[in-house]
Amino acid sequence: MDPFSLISGGLGLIGGIFGGIQAAKKRKQQEQLLNQEQSENTAWYNANALSDYTQRADAQNLIKNMRENLARRDMENANMSVVSGSTPEQQAAAKEQTNQIVSNVYGNLGAMGQQWKDQITNQYLGRKYSLGNQRFGLLNDQAQSYENLMNNGLGTMTSSIKSLAS
Repeated sequence: MDPFSLISGGLGLIGGIFGGIQAAKKRKQQEQLLNQEQSENTAWYNANALSDYTQRADAQNLIKNMRENLARRDMENANMSVVSGSTPEQQAAAKEQTNQIVSNVYGNLGAMGQQWKDQITNQYLGRKYSLGNQRFGLLNDQAQSYENLMNNGLGTMTSSIKSLAS
């Protein structure tokens, strides 16, 4: 028996085991980070896509401005009605115009909300697919590591058998 071959084989085995343990730890860390990112992505999606768009600051500002403008407009119309002696039909027409403005603003808000939710969904899906690709890469790396471990083990075994045979 060649003592150098035994020592070399033993060191190779120890190095392989140490490397395998360290690689497993790093993969576990990667897996934890991917799980955390996935949870954060889902929470972000739920907070944004499932929320009421009309409660966003921009939508609230739009509604506030509309109300202020309509209140001012209604006051002007009421004053004009008193001065000009408008008919009830004219007053009803003015109120109908106000209702149409409110309807249009809320319709536009609904469309804006749907665009917002579509954008959020697209971002969520993009991140989800990216995380899936990262997971696939991690699994592929793990499979490659096992193949390398198998090949190294077979190589060490073959070398040891040759060394013992000679």
